[in-house]
Amino acid sequence: MITPGELKRIARLAKLSLAAEDTDALMTDMSDIIKVAQSIDNADLSLLNCTGGGEPAELRDDVVAPSLPAETILSNASLKRGGYFAGPVGAGKTE
Repeated sequence: MITPGELKRIARLAKLSLAAEDTDALMTDMSDIIKVAQSIDNADLSLLNCTGGGEPAELRDDVVAPSLPAETILSNASLKRGGYFAGPVGAGKTE
């Protein structure tokens, strides 16, 4: 069972606000999730063939070949900068 202190710490780390009336239900839900994870962790794997068996997959030989020209590769790019794909300014920025 997850403790109220652990739940508050998880909520703080996840930057979630936690209403007092939701604490008991959320503790029960999280405890159930932990039980499922533990049951998976304790599953009997003795019947599984984990060796992969048989021959390894056949891979193609690496062949050195000229690359396409950068102009061809970038011809359909909506944003490009300095010969590279570009993203919108500020894309992926996190606070």
